[in-house]
Amino acid sequence: MKKLLLLISFLSACGIMASEESEWQRIMVRGSLMTPDPVLLEVQRLEQLGQVKDVVILESYPLQIWLSANPVTVKKLQSLSEKNRSTR
Repeated sequence: MKKLLLLISFLSACGIMASEESEWQRIMVRGSLMTPDPVLLEVQRLEQLGQVKDVVILESYPLQIWLSANPVTVKKLQSLSEKNRSTR
């Protein structure tokens, strides 16, 4: 019985993890023309915290940063990118 409960708990946790992963979106945000780039710095910070993944930085000016993140993080990064757009 204990093994069955453990198995059920494990499978439930996997289901929760899978549903959280499926909510993540793949997006592109633009960096700014500032040095250091505040958008890039925030992406790197969030990557270290595990809040973004699959980060690809294209060598363009301004930077194009492709990443995967949950909808809340996506909105924050898009807002930061928009805020710094006026410096372009």
